[in-house]
Amino acid sequence: MSEEFYNGFAEYYHFHLAAVGRDDVRFFTELCRSTGGKVLEVGCGTGRTLIPCAKAGADVTGLDLSGDMLSFCRKAVNQESRNVNSRVELVKADMTSFDLGRKFQLITTPFRSFQHLATVEEQLAALSCIRSHSASGGTFVLDIFDPDLEILTDTNRAQEFGEEPPFILRDGREVTVTYRNPLVNPVMQIVHCEMIFRVKHSDGRHERLVQKFTMRFTYRWEAEHLLHRAGFRVRSVLGGYNGEPVGSGELIFIAEAR
Repeated sequence: MSEEFYNGFAEYYHFHLAAVGRDDVRFFTELCRSTGGKVLEVGCGTGRTLIPCAKAGADVTGLDLSGDMLSFCRKAVNQESRNVNSRVELVKADMTSFDLGRKFQLITTPFRSFQHLATVEEQLAALSCIRSHSASGGTFVLDIFDPDLEILTDTNRAQEFGEEPPFILRDGREVTVTYRNPLVNPVMQIVHCEMIFRVKHSDGRHERLVQKFTMRFTYRWEAEHLLHRAGFRVRSVLGGYNGEPVGSGELIFIAEAR
């Protein structure tokens, strides 16, 4: 995963997800409340889930490789109360090779950040780091999407698709998001993605900004084997943030450090 990933796009990314709404914020906030103890969020990005967890009373360390995402997150944290601010620590590091020198009762990888790791070697390196930071009996939550090859290999997705309702930023910019999957390699399990931001400025100017990235899709039993190899025991697997069965679009593994 590149250190430059999402650089220049943090603001659009953050408010896009806030506009479309996701049940994962509530899911991770409730998880922090029920687990207690210190929390490590790997791939914290702009703080979309981290800040609500801190506001719910959790002491959260957020780790991310993107300096741009962390800068946005820090500014957002600084707008919160001193009490919330004191419960947040942000660390710039690669999820495959970090050492914080302490253990956590709960470690999470919200919204598919783990899928930016393109090889099994990178996946195992990240899981090894996460395991070494897990308290005995601690909980690890791996959040990825459930691959649907019919969707992933749909050639229509090489064209722009999925246009979402526009959202307005505070300075009046109107932003519309679409997507492209110009290339999918089902053998290597890699999908090349584009997130396209069409920006209409208040002065009438138009921009088309494209964030390119790759994601590795991982199947349920493959992920369970990876977790087992890394020293975790899978307690449950959910298909959505409201407890849906597997096959509902998400794969949420709740695992225990063995």
